[in-house]
Amino acid sequence: MKSPAASPLVEQSFLVPSGEAGRGVLCDLRRTFALSEDGRSRVETLYHDTFDGRLFARSRALRLAQGELTLECLDSPHEVACVAFDGSPEFADGLPPGALREALRPLTGNRALLPLFSIRSDVRAWCLTNREQKTVLRLALLDEEAASGGRSERLDHRVVVRQVRGYKKAFREVCEWLARQGVEPEANSRFGEGLKALDLDPVRMTTLPRTPLSASMSAADAVRAVLHAQYRVARANEEGIRNDTDAEFLHDFRVAVRRARSFLGQLRDVFEPAPAAELRKSLSRLGRSTNALRDLDVYLEHRKEYQALLSDPLAGDLTPLFDHGARARAAVQREVTAVMRSAAYGDALERWRTCVEEEAGLPPGRYGSEPLAEVVGARVARKCRTVLEQGYAIPENADPDALHSLRIECKQLRYLTEILAELSPEVRGVVSRLKKLQDALGRIQDLTVHEARTGEFARALSEGGGGAALPAAEVLVSRMRAERDRECAKVRGLFVKFSRSLRETEPPYSLLLPWLLPL
Repeated sequence: MKSPAASPLVEQSFLVPSGEAGRGVLCDLRRTFALSEDGRSRVETLYHDTFDGRLFARSRALRLAQGELTLECLDSPHEVACVAFDGSPEFADGLPPGALREALRPLTGNRALLPLFSIRSDVRAWCLTNREQKTVLRLALLDEEAASGGRSERLDHRVVVRQVRGYKKAFREVCEWLARQGVEPEANSRFGEGLKALDLDPVRMTTLPRTPLSASMSAADAVRAVLHAQYRVARANEEGIRNDTDAEFLHDFRVAVRRARSFLGQLRDVFEPAPAAELRKSLSRLGRSTNALRDLDVYLEHRKEYQALLSDPLAGDLTPLFDHGARARAAVQREVTAVMRSAAYGDALERWRTCVEEEAGLPPGRYGSEPLAEVVGARVARKCRTVLEQGYAIPENADPDALHSLRIECKQLRYLTEILAELSPEVRGVVSRLKKLQDALGRIQDLTVHEARTGEFARALSEGGGGAALPAAEVLVSRMRAERDRECAKVRGLFVKFSRSLRETEPPYSLLLPWLLPL
């Protein structure tokens, strides 16, 4: 791993003025220091990030150039880690073992690394030699353009001055000379300059895009804007689903559909009942068409975790089980791709678009003209009462069936509360606590589904002559049940924390004070 941040500066970039002024500076530079031509070359640097810009969000950029893959820090001019690499990176787990892979894993998770843009550089190299004809300094003049898709933009020329080990004086003198000529050091990274020139946003799409809302907006206008944002999320993720790029494209698509359905269901009086109900049914069909694929994605994502629950040789006996699951997933992926090509799918997306872009498609209802804060606040209060009622009734040793309804209510409450978080920053802490409770309930549901999948796959293998996986599968099922019991035991404590967080936030949670019983 490289850590040059603690080392003396060994490279500095300067932006060269355009036109005649820039050419004059370069001529004077070559003449003053008797620089020698050291060859020409062409270099392409390709930057990557995840679809939702996870590296950029952490001030990191991943670049591939001349057979080297490098993770750089955007806040300071140093490399975090690099590795020799041929080809195009796909996932952090697919990189060679070492510092770069370990640095990328927590940043990207299971998201694919996708090309963001490239910088093509025509490089003229110069060098400075001393009396013994030893090179004491290297310089490069770069003529560059940034490109993404079919678009390209020229970047400012720059001179890169590089120190040769043991010859600090020459490096300092050239940098000082350029500064006296009024040549500015480059303030932004080349990554930042490329983004600016191409007007790119690395966070190409998030599951919860910020929608400008105000408390005085009419409920119909505000909810339509939120539904439109979710429509854009769904459409943005379609290509990734069809190409099977990574599992998160399907997940984000489903969350967008689920949020839209929830808004229509919880805020049903904001729009005319009939068109709102029809859109909600259409969205429900979209969600159901992807249920099986998402279940298998989550199951296979936990493959290593589940194998780690068993000791050798039983852990190895699970390999045919998960291989069978992967084949089942491939078949379901083909089915989903076929659905996405169907006329029914196209009609569903067109209905969604029409409803959010044309008022006639989703006319305002009884509460459509009411202020957003009043309508959503009242619905959140009502949903909170339901969640608190069910939460206080949780027994000490609750089983998954007893928690299933609470999970659904929490999910619906979270989606509504996210709208309020745009209006009231105090609500964001409540959303965070609610998410922890919801995550635990979701994990319980996953374990329940995965237990059934494990049994189903084991029986299929046994019928096909692969009976060796059956004992391992039985042990895995028992370990899943034990883990699920531990997760169930956590729910009561997480609910208490969530309930207490409601006391700390107002409005709208002051409406709930009679329900905030001491725990």
